[in-house]
Amino acid sequence: MQLGHHAKADGRWRIYAFADAPAAGEPSKLADFAAWLASDSSPLARHTPVGGDPDAVFDVKVVYQQGWEDVDINRVPAVFRPQTGPFGLTDWEKVFTAGPNVWTPTDIFTERGLSRDGVIVVVRPDQYVAHILPLTAREELSDFFAQVLLPA
Repeated sequence: MQLGHHAKADGRWRIYAFADAPAAGEPSKLADFAAWLASDSSPLARHTPVGGDPDAVFDVKVVYQQGWEDVDINRVPAVFRPQTGPFGLTDWEKVFTAGPNVWTPTDIFTERGLSRDGVIVVVRPDQYVAHILPLTAREELSDFFAQVLLPA
């Protein structure tokens, strides 16, 4: 499934984290970004209602550079595997891979000119790409959302 076909018209903001080169579970810019995103100082914590599902306001997904057979989903940071809904079930459908395969002969990093150092792409609820940042731009991401969303 292509990433753009996975988004629903549900009023949520999309944060797509395009990983740097290390694999899931290895030290990386993505791992650092994921740890911050799961922390109390991130836009997720600031703008998600208390007691709400972790993906009530933001649909956060990750795209690894490796092929699907090379990503151990159990080593993917938990922020990309949220537990949601009334039963707290893990949502496994927020982890994507970019490696070429029989369905996609090239990867999204090459097709879209994304940096292999890692990128954050912010998409508004109306599917407009609103911001593109490096994985290290935590303050810029927080400032962006502070301008358009109220604290929870």
